[in-house]
Amino acid sequence: MADVILFFGSNADTMIATKALKDGGISAKMIPKPAHVVATANLALSVDGGAESNAVALLGKTNVVLGGIAKA
Repeated sequence: MADVILFFGSNADTMIATKALKDGGISAKMIPKPAHVVATANLALSVDGGAESNAVALLGKTNVVLGGIAKA
């Protein structure tokens, strides 16, 4: 399944989300924010599309504010 891009309000939030997802068993790759994504952070996370709902749920449980999702 194609990857999805998760983006956040700051680079710090992106790093916190990376750790939260890793601790929850979800693989996430930190990448530069794609040009078509409008966000204040210049980092984003790439997650397998099959894990999208689990990643969003986990971030909600850990109080990491998700800025949005873009299809890769």
